Amino acid sequence: MGKWMDGYLEKLAANRQENLEAGGTQRIELQHQLGKLTARERIECLADPGTFEEMGSRVREFRFGLDGEAKPSPSDGVVMGLAEVTGRPVMVYSLDFTVMSGSIGDQGIWKIAELVQMAAQEQMPVIGIFDSAGSRFSFKGGYVGFNGLGRLVRNYCRYSGIIPQISMVLGPCTGPIAQVPVLSDFVIINEKTGFLWWGGEIQSDDAGTAEFHMEKSGQCDLIADSDEDAIDQVKQLLNFIPRNCWQKPAAIESNDDPDRQEAALLDVMPDDPKFTYDMHEVIDLIVDHGDFFELKEDFAPNMVTGFARFDGMVAGIAASNPDELSGIMEPDSSDKYDRFIMFLDSFNIPLLTISDTPAFPPGDKWERMGVIRHGAKNLHGYSHLTNPKVTLVLRRSYGGSNIVMGCSKMGPDFIYGWPSTEFAPTGPESIVQAVFHKELAKARQEDKYDEVYNFFLSILREHFSVMTMGKMFTTYYTVHEVIDPRQTRSKIIKSLRASANKSEKVPEKRRYIKPA
Repeated sequence: MGKWMDGYLEKLAANRQENLEAGGTQRIELQHQLGKLTARERIECLADPGTFEEMGSRVREFRFGLDGEAKPSPSDGVVMGLAEVTGRPVMVYSLDFTVMSGSIGDQGIWKIAELVQMAAQEQMPVIGIFDSAGSRFSFKGGYVGFNGLGRLVRNYCRYSGIIPQISMVLGPCTGPIAQVPVLSDFVIINEKTGFLWWGGEIQSDDAGTAEFHMEKSGQCDLIADSDEDAIDQVKQLLNFIPRNCWQKPAAIESNDDPDRQEAALLDVMPDDPKFTYDMHEVIDLIVDHGDFFELKEDFAPNMVTGFARFDGMVAGIAASNPDELSGIMEPDSSDKYDRFIMFLDSFNIPLLTISDTPAFPPGDKWERMGVIRHGAKNLHGYSHLTNPKVTLVLRRSYGGSNIVMGCSKMGPDFIYGWPSTEFAPTGPESIVQAVFHKELAKARQEDKYDEVYNFFLSILREHFSVMTMGKMFTTYYTVHEVIDPRQTRSKIIKSLRASANKSEKVPEKRRYIKPA
């Protein structure tokens, strides 16, 4: 090797050593004391051994700080590059809290913006790891990263639905950069160290925490109890989604019998329709090995969403849960459902809807919250789905919620109902009260109210039963077949196989306009 290269290699080695030292020993020790891995440790934990190829390692902050002095800024506080995660190529970036508290500088933000564009060009997922005090200010020019942030946000939005976007909030993420995780498809927050906040006054003890964004804002999909747990959840999530929108999720070999019959399904539903049950019991009995990867578990729990496999095939499940608010479709559950089915459709993932819901809730409270507007999003969204769609109705399918959960005229590929299914414009109890109020008033005077009420109710239930409606294949909302609950798993699997190569297109247009 010629001596002329020696000096250059020394400079390169010194640059790499400086990057490895990050913000210095004390800052790294403090990071560990806070229960957090460093930016590089997080990538090392995420990536398959030996697969991380760093990019942008020479980048530095070239402006002075507020005190007029230049500060060390290895990689400008952003470690990023190409890697493989469980054998799949991804682009990954990690904000380095040991470098100026992970504040976003002018060059660091451009690095990330370019990486997202590269990920879209190479058609692979992008994973962001956030641990940042927010915007960085310089002595001249104030915050200089807004231009780069604009490009980063634009790239996230433009490539949404083209490549999967996953974010982990493992430390603070405040100010304008807080927009980026929420633009991602999935957000995972460390419950001990994660903090997501746009700005302004904090008025509650849990503001910005994982629980806050899971239960109240709905901006958190998964909660982790450590950095390692968050990274493990990313790996699990990647197993259910394809590399990009032009591919399909990979099926795997399954040793769970596709024809397995579950007699326990006969005991899940209570005899009296006034009583509830937990939809998770049904899901656990029909998916492969009872493995269900739930999302937004504590946000609008009356709507259950998540991923599972059926004979090795990936499917997204959206199910009303009678055990929570009777499974009503209120604004939060409508938003949760809408975002989930849009992701499934974007990435060619089949949708299984499981319905047992009494409809959208009536009344002044819900109208003020925009229940119609939020429900209209579901009508609009489902109408545009072209991915495989299977609907399973277990019991109640009333009112508008029947339509948004994939009724027969909304275009599911297959729709099945248990013999206990009822289709109705609203609950039979309400209809009895409205239509037979005179008869009920007279019966109350004669001390025969319960007898008369139950008589009319039984007539209506018989009329609305799928066992009656099933006699007319297209006139009313009904099903393709009424099935024995024990055969639910095998019916779903056969339907997913049949629709695997379906071809469905929406009318050609520039784009659709979703209700506000």
